[in-house]
Amino acid sequence: MQWVRFMDFGIDGDSSFDEISIVDVLTKLIFDAESELDETELLVVSLLGQIDASMVNVSRRDVSEYIRSMGVDEMIRVVEQIKSLIEQQQELIAAGKLTSGRSLHR
Repeated sequence: MQWVRFMDFGIDGDSSFDEISIVDVLTKLIFDAESELDETELLVVSLLGQIDASMVNVSRRDVSEYIRSMGVDEMIRVVEQIKSLIEQQQELIAAGKLTSGRSLHR
């Protein structure tokens, strides 16, 4: 599995990224596919490619159409999958930080 570059992000310094934040990004793309996206928003878009391979290396307009075509249940599943991928990456980063401070002595 290809991992996208992950930044420690969140709202007000919190490293969590909740479902509402993900929905906000997807909604932004639905209404303005050409809008300016920050690194966090770009991460959400790139994670769509891990959920659906047809979303890898496509234009934002294609991403917008893809999101717009989703039903409510499908949108909920996609948001949950994105949230899960973000949490997995956060866990890997946290584990890496814990082990990077330790040195091996023999």
